[in-house]
Amino acid sequence: MTVPVQDDRRLNTLRWLTQLSIGLIVVGCAVVVAVPAGHRWDFANFYDAGRRVAAGRMQDLYLPGSPIDGGPPQGVMAFWGTPISAALYVPLGWFPPAAALVLFKIQNVAAYAVSLVLLFVFYRRFVPDSPLARARFGALFAFLCLIYQPFWTVFRVGGQTTPTVLLLFVLALVWHTQSRFWASAFCIVLATILKPALAPALALLLAISGLPFFINAAVWLTAAGVVSVLTMGWPVHAAFLSLMTGGVRDTFPWQFNSSLYVLIEHLRLALGTRGETGFLHMLLVALPSGLKLVLLATFAYLFLQSRRQRWPEAARRHFHVLLAILFFVLWSRTLWDHYLALLFVPLIYVVATRPYFSRGAMALIAGIFLLSIGQNLVLTEILHARVRLESPGALIAIALFKTGPLVLTLTLLWRHGHGLLRSHTAPAWERDPVAAATRT
Repeated sequence: MTVPVQDDRRLNTLRWLTQLSIGLIVVGCAVVVAVPAGHRWDFANFYDAGRRVAAGRMQDLYLPGSPIDGGPPQGVMAFWGTPISAALYVPLGWFPPAAALVLFKIQNVAAYAVSLVLLFVFYRRFVPDSPLARARFGALFAFLCLIYQPFWTVFRVGGQTTPTVLLLFVLALVWHTQSRFWASAFCIVLATILKPALAPALALLLAISGLPFFINAAVWLTAAGVVSVLTMGWPVHAAFLSLMTGGVRDTFPWQFNSSLYVLIEHLRLALGTRGETGFLHMLLVALPSGLKLVLLATFAYLFLQSRRQRWPEAARRHFHVLLAILFFVLWSRTLWDHYLALLFVPLIYVVATRPYFSRGAMALIAGIFLLSIGQNLVLTEILHARVRLESPGALIAIALFKTGPLVLTLTLLWRHGHGLLRSHTAPAWERDPVAAATRT
């Protein structure tokens, strides 16, 4: 009689912790929606882009600061979306800035909520079928959603398209594993239209996901390109391509950028004049290219190893989407804090399949969630204002703090990639809880 009573107490505790985490998330969402933070930041980009399209000023889309209907714009930051994506923000311009800001943040909350519920249902298949195990996973899932800082960063900048992009990737993940390539290709292409920085993820999927996905993605890309050029003209597309060319070359400062390239840049700054000549200079110049080669070799190895596995097709297609997400976050030269929201997908998959991973791998996952605090924009603003980065040690330390999640993610792939491969042999891959839930 003692064991059932203990289990019942644990069950009640886990349920209470789940409810507490969800309650704190709800309160946090209410606060960030109510607080008018970021009305001149990213929100202004989308708000002004929609107003420029509505006013027929497509030629001004990539001219920050240009007037709109004879008045000043909401913000002066550059718009980084594709020309056709700007049309999606026209409805924001129907409202005054204050109301549009609230509505945009509410849409962000809704996109996050649907994404996380889908992920929870999708990955619950790997949890043992017992009330205690299910409750433990639910409590851990809710707690990790609460503390994962990239989710919250979007509200500091007035809202972002990242929650919508996360939703599109989660839908693509579900539909890709179900061999619904028409739908998964649409989601990935639309996500890339919203955020062109996602091009590496799309490129990798095109390369490894087979001919059906390639054809469907090509159809969606061609259709979007033709419609965009016909409706908005070529000059605005030329301006967009020019902007993207410069953006690919540049590396933004650490307070805005979580990319691995920040670590390389700070290493160069730490060495100072010692890195301006000779072998050391050549080494520092070659480091970015060396990192790219290492990443290409890492993902090529994982893909080739996966080809040798006798997996269910659903598992193989799921692995492809995980690789695409990981490739995007590790390859990108500029990675805004909130882009790491996408990293939550492979992280929570490892949490759900933890019997296939060692304690060392789970320690790395815990470290990634812990270091996600470095993606809190309020904290990085404070550090940037108060911490003097003059010594080599300070430069390297702040770079490791900011890029820590990606450093640990790459370490996870190198040291525990075999666990990621083994997890796709799980018998649970024969079940599809999302399809079952949909039928119900």
